[in-house]
Amino acid sequence: MTSILDQFVSSGAAPPPPSGNTPWAQSMAEHVRQLVARQASFAPRSQQVHLGPSELGVSCDRQVVGKLLREQPTNHVADPWPSVVGTALHAWLADAFAADDPQRWITENRVVPHPDHSGTADLYDTQTATVLDHKCLGDSSLAKIQRKEGPPRKYVAQLALYGLGYLRAGKPVQRIAIIAYPRTRSTLDGLYVWEHAFDAEIVRLLGEVFADTERRKLLAAQVSMARMTLDQVPREPSHDECFFCPAYRPQAAHDNSVLGCPGTVSK
Repeated sequence: MTSILDQFVSSGAAPPPPSGNTPWAQSMAEHVRQLVARQASFAPRSQQVHLGPSELGVSCDRQVVGKLLREQPTNHVADPWPSVVGTALHAWLADAFAADDPQRWITENRVVPHPDHSGTADLYDTQTATVLDHKCLGDSSLAKIQRKEGPPRKYVAQLALYGLGYLRAGKPVQRIAIIAYPRTRSTLDGLYVWEHAFDAEIVRLLGEVFADTERRKLLAAQVSMARMTLDQVPREPSHDECFFCPAYRPQAAHDNSVLGCPGTVSK
């Protein structure tokens, strides 16, 4: 005779995972969530008031213009945990590479590819003249880097800008590379390295990024003078990028999968 428990298990029904096994535990879980989120909001990256190399290569005009204007984000759904894990991993890796060979590896070094847009490069290999960036990625983002088309434009632009910063500091740069670490796996088997020569293609990309940046600064000036609104700035929706946009919001509170970028202007 089938037990009630067997019927429940076979039905596929399951209660949502609890935050704790008692009311006290659930209260503590919520307290920890708020503590982590609050601390993450005070991180140097969250407090940054200028756009760095990691943001200049974003393909959406509206997102970059909104950040140039220092718009207060309407995005209240992004969880800080991936950023917290990534920050902790970066700090650990900086120590690991420095301990391996401080003569070969330059870690967490400030570079200035553009007077208004400096940034901190994760890693420079003096032995191979390579600028490298650590990326702690989930499975879907990791898979995208492994495809034929390679990493998204913003990642390549970020590394290109770091490379330019090193060149301007008098260091040779022969290639750029991404070290992609599997954030959700239990081993390093998924680690993947993507590299590209610092060649004419990268130089062209840098030209595009600088041209985009100047154009976006003009758009930001138009918005700040009330000659247009942020909603009228062209947008390029992308589910991977919209969470980082100050103009992002879910269309419905119960449906975070729907992009609610205000306005209807699109490229």
